[in-house]
Order: sequence, then C-alpha cells, then structure tokens
Amino acid sequence: MSLFPLSPMLKNMALYGTSIVLMKGVSLFMLPYIANHISQYELGRLELLATFAMILSVVLGFSLHEALYRFAGAEQDPYKKRKITAQIFTLTMIVGAVSLPIIWIISPFFNEFKPEYASTIELELLLMPLAFEGMIAVVLASLRMQDKAQLFFYLTTGRALLQAILTVIVLQQGYGVTAILLAGFISAVIQIIALVYIQMNENLKVENTSYVFSKDIAQLCLPYCFPLMLSGLIAFGLNGFERWVLAENTSFNDIALYAVALKFSLALTLLMQPFCMWWMPKRFDYLHAKGNKLTAQITESSLVLLCSLTILVSYLAPVLIDWLMPTTYQSAKHIAVTLIIVSAIKELNELINIGVLAKKKTNALLWINGVATIIGVALIVMLTPIYGVSGVLTSLIIAQLLRVIATFILSQRYHNLPYSMGKLVVIFLITTISIALSLSGYSTLLHLVIAAASTVTLIVFAFQLSLITFPKKEQTGKTL
Repeated sequence: MSLFPLSPMLKNMALYGTSIVLMKGVSLFMLPYIANHISQYELGRLELLATFAMILSVVLGFSLHEALYRFAGAEQDPYKKRKITAQIFTLTMIVGAVSLPIIWIISPFFNEFKPEYASTIELELLLMPLAFEGMIAVVLASLRMQDKAQLFFYLTTGRALLQAILTVIVLQQGYGVTAILLAGFISAVIQIIALVYIQMNENLKVENTSYVFSKDIAQLCLPYCFPLMLSGLIAFGLNGFERWVLAENTSFNDIALYAVALKFSLALTLLMQPFCMWWMPKRFDYLHAKGNKLTAQITESSLVLLCSLTILVSYLAPVLIDWLMPTTYQSAKHIAVTLIIVSAIKELNELINIGVLAKKKTNALLWINGVATIIGVALIVMLTPIYGVSGVLTSLIIAQLLRVIATFILSQRYHNLPYSMGKLVVIFLITTISIALSLSGYSTLLHLVIAAASTVTLIVFAFQLSLITFPKKEQTGKTL
C-alpha cells in the first residue's frame, strides 16, 4: 500500500503546472527583457496584435476541445474514447486546411485597414499558426485525459523554451516586433508537426487510418461547440476589446502600461492551472461516477485555492513590477491589482459552471456571456473616453461580477450541488479584506509579511470550516 496515495496525482499536477507556466507564462517571464529592448510604443503595438490573435484563435479553435471533454471524457470504454478523439481531431484538421489559405489571402486587407498597427508579414506570422489552434487544443486535451502528463510537458515546454530562446536571440541582434513574431511562428510550427504526428499514430490504433471522419460526431460537436465558440467570441468584449478602445482614446504608451499590468495578473491564471488541468477534464466523470457531494467538495477546495492565490498575487505583482520593470512602467502596479481581481472572478466563473455544462445547456452560457459583454462593452465605451484606464477597470469588474452571479444561479438550477455557502462567504470576506490591505503603501518587507499572514489566515479558516477536500487515490486502470 502506498504511503503517499496522492503522489501520482500530485506528480501530474506538478508537470501540468510547469507546462502551463512555461507555455502561457513565457510572455510574462520575457516581459521585463522585452520591455528593456523595445520602446513602450512598440510594446503597446505588440499587445494589440496579441488581442487580434486572441479573437481569431477563438473562432478557429471552435471550442472543439470542450467537445472532447464532453463526449470522449464521459465515455468509459477506452476504444470508444480513442475513436471519438480521432474523429474530433479530423474535424480540427479540416478547419485548419480551410483556414490557412484564407488567412494568407486576407492578411493584406487587414494591413490596409490599420497600417500603423502591423505590416502584412507581421499579420501572416502571427495568424497562420492559428489555423491549427483547434488541433493543438484537442491533442493536448487528449493527452491530459489520458494522464500523459510527461509527454504533455515535453510538447508544451519545448515550444515555450524555443520561443523564449529565439526571442532573446533576435532582440540581442537589435530586431523588433517582426522578429518576435517570427520566433513565435517557428516554435508554433514545430509543435504543430509533433502533435499531428502523435495523433496520427493514435488514429492508426482505431481504424488503421490516420484520419477518422464521422458525420455523426460532427453533428454532435457542432451544435455543442457553436454556442461555446460564440461565448468565447463574445467574451472578447471583456478581454481584448478594451485595448482597442484604449488605443482609440489614449495612446500605445498607455496600452503598454495596461499590457504590463495584464501580464502580471496572468500569474493568477498560471498558478491555478495545475489544479484546473487535472480537474477540468475529470469533473464530469466525478459528477456521474462519484456524485454531487464529492464534486461540490472538490469545487469548494478549488475556490479556497483560488482565493489563496489571489491574495498572494495581489501582493507580489506590485513588488515584481517595482523590481523588474523600467521606471516608466511603475504606474502599472495599481492597475495590476484590479486586473488580478478581474482574473479571479473569471476563474471563479469557470469553476462553478459545472451544472450548465453537465446538462449541455451551452446556449444558456451564450446568453449569459452575451448580456454581460453588452453591459461591459457599453460601460467601456462610455467611461473610457472620460476616465481612461480607470473606466475600463470599473467596467470589467461590474460585467464580470454580473456574469459569475448569473452563471452560478443558472448552474445550480440545472444541477444543484450542495455547496456550503455560509462557509464560502467567510472565505470570500477574508480575501476581500486581504486584497484591500495590499493597496496600502507599506514598505516592501511589511508588504510581504502581510501577504504571508493573510494567506495563512485564509487557509487556517478553510481547514477549520472543512472546505478543503483531497480526492482519494484513483484505482489503476480506471479512467476518470
């Protein structure tokens, strides 16, 4: 009998966490270096290009990885699970084959629309890998579902490290934004080739062919994924659109400040990833196989983790900005704390939407996201010309709060989970007070001491309130 029953899960979570930190956090780790090698104006321009890539990746990805979670994740037969994965992979390749020439053709027209934002070659380098965004997401999600954490680690870390190394090289040679985009393009293409090779070999195990197309699975996936894709597209209004409004009402320098704050707020999302990478593909299995109570308990544990990390990042981000960034970026510190709160609310929404997704009510999520985005966009458009960045931050918090409240109410209505609401309110209250204290002008040492004390206080209360639950060791050979 193992003395450490959680060690396999913890090992996978550690590998997932490291992978995501390097895969998604490369921009955060490279930010101080990039900020010291290109102008604030160019950094603002690079951020606008990133938002353009973000919205296109949502469209081209089509949320097919969510279909993989839903239809393959709930399937208990290993052969059927592998076959569904192969069929969804084929759909992503069809999307990629259609999208790639379209991107090549329309990039010059985008350049003519806003020539000061990007050249044609910059757009092509940025957007062409996105044709296979859905394929990347599906294959990586499949590896997670199979608990192939080590292979996942190699594939994602390899891309992140290669991109970082190439970026350092081109900046050392005095090149600018175009070269940075070229570094991202090369690393993305290499990862795409590796993932296609891996999944084709998996497909051969199903029907002795590299491509497994199914009209039936396509008919299942498209109605399920379309509302999710639209939800992601609509969500751009609260995560990307505001930078375009800032560009029209302020300057690229102000966008650079906002971008720096946003990158440091990304630390919260990255720190949540080890848990989310393990939990998100398995939560429906837990719900169906182990019941509402355990699913609710693990979700409560995830909320405690979210609150703890929110406190830590709220204290550490301003300190890191002060230490790592050029003096012209110091005003980004308070912006970062507010964006960390926005990130925490978004993570909260993803953790409590189980009921809606379990009942396949993705249209409901579309309506919720749509209404919240309309409100947020309206507020951004009205407040940003008057208050600048402060108007954007206020709008985002209001819209995200409305979104998470509506999602929770609807999710509980569709599939009621027995949350300990009174205990969770205590945890949220401690978190709110702790974040408020982080805005005070303490010395760095005292600031860090309060950060540690606040985090420990929250965790102690969570244990006392029995809000922390560890899942038991999974049996060998059992698919969750």
